[in-house]
Amino acid sequence: MAAGTFPEAKKRRWKRSSFDQFEPYVFKGERNGIVLWCELLAQGAPFSERMLYRYLEVLEQIEVNIASLHRLQKFTANTAVWLFVQDPCKLDEIEQEALAAFRQVSPTLSCAYDLIQYFLLMVHRQEGAR
Repeated sequence: MAAGTFPEAKKRRWKRSSFDQFEPYVFKGERNGIVLWCELLAQGAPFSERMLYRYLEVLEQIEVNIASLHRLQKFTANTAVWLFVQDPCKLDEIEQEALAAFRQVSPTLSCAYDLIQYFLLMVHRQEGAR
């Protein structure tokens, strides 16, 4: 408190994981957890099955976000806003997929969508007290 500024945090050193040497194999190969676990075990993997599953979960989420980002780059801001203010029941299949991609790529966008839909429902029902 006496310093008047926030103390700078020390930079953390990146520590290699026991998983790092097997990462290229996982990226190019099998994604079935049991099969992959058996293959890595045969190669002498020193980590647990649970660690492999945690890594695969993260990898899957990253791949979904990357795919969603590539798909969303073709949208203008106006198109995105239009999707957010429409009744979700009236969107066609492609529009629903695009909206789902927007919501998947960012928790902030997902929260914004929920708030917009809540507000629109309140306006349509004329529930200004809410």
